[in-house]
Amino acid sequence: MLLLALAPLGLARAGEVRGRVALGVEGASLESAGPLVVYLEGVDGTLAFTVPRRSLEIHQKDAAFAPPFLAIAAGETVVMPNEDVIFHNVFSYSTPNDFDLGLYPRGDSRSKTFQYPGVVRIYCSIHESMNATIFVAPSSYFAVASATGEFAIRDVPPGKYRLRTWNRRLPPASEIVEVGATAPALANLVLAGGAAH
Repeated sequence: MLLLALAPLGLARAGEVRGRVALGVEGASLESAGPLVVYLEGVDGTLAFTVPRRSLEIHQKDAAFAPPFLAIAAGETVVMPNEDVIFHNVFSYSTPNDFDLGLYPRGDSRSKTFQYPGVVRIYCSIHESMNATIFVAPSSYFAVASATGEFAIRDVPPGKYRLRTWNRRLPPASEIVEVGATAPALANLVLAGGAAH
């Protein structure tokens, strides 16, 4: 269940959706649920956007991926350098973003462009304990909420959107929001219910 309240936020600039996500379950905390992504998509499921030009990396260091979680926009590229003295092989079975970068040594780096929205779980075929998650948002209009649930999605063109949440343990929620030309929207979301199965 999702409860959403929209109101003008006089101190913030236009073209922004900001607010807070809270759990409506006594004794539960967002912090223990892991990363929570809040993102926008078009009400028809599509949304035109410019792919950000950012330097994104997931390092292989001490037989682990760092960071273990990354949120990106569809079309962005992630560079995956090997900083260990041992070989690694980064791969994913997460279709349609599945890939296999092959074995490569310390000092070498491979990259992958993620064209499709969705969750990508990555692993190393040599080290079973290595794993990480990439959330590919359908547009550049997304934010990773803080441990206390606050988020801000900035530089949003005026219009009507579907606001969605993603977390690997919590059920997803969505609601229609409207961003005005002069006043940003304030969204307070309350997630209720058990963990996703």
